[in-house]
Amino acid sequence: MVGCFVGIFLPDNIKPKVQQMQGFIKALDIDCKFVEPENLHLTLSFLGEMADAKLEGLKRNLDAICRNFKAFSVSVGGIKLIPSVNYVRVIALDITDSLGYLPHLSNEIKKDIGGDVKPPHLTLCRVRKINKREVLSKLLYMDSFCGEFLVNSVQLIKSELSRGGPAYSTIHESKLV
Repeated sequence: MVGCFVGIFLPDNIKPKVQQMQGFIKALDIDCKFVEPENLHLTLSFLGEMADAKLEGLKRNLDAICRNFKAFSVSVGGIKLIPSVNYVRVIALDITDSLGYLPHLSNEIKKDIGGDVKPPHLTLCRVRKINKREVLSKLLYMDSFCGEFLVNSVQLIKSELSRGGPAYSTIHESKLV
């Protein structure tokens, strides 16, 4: 059994700005767990524990889905509070694309592969305790644009949990056309 999800790793040219955002959050009155720089990603579908025997079929299905999509550009920016402003458990950045390809790709993955699909976002941290008044007044009005990048592939990613936190690695990469 392998814990896995379908996602897109964040390119190196966007990571410094995202880490700068994380640094800003660290200075606020908040108790949270930050996503490590090497683990920054967009999740398209969380699959959970999968039997090794199913991985080859997943790879083929993911390749088939990706052959129907052209590479596209996404923008990273805009603070997103999950599940809501009133009950913050995750602080994330919004991911948008002007053509609407990303949500369509995510829905195709859910339809053909399965898993738990959420609206596209980039998790910055998972919140344990937050002073909402202080944090939200500073967080919601800051410039959070981190840049744009070209999505030209999607990864099937393995998640291995340890005491030091999760480690993510690519099992398979499917190229967009």
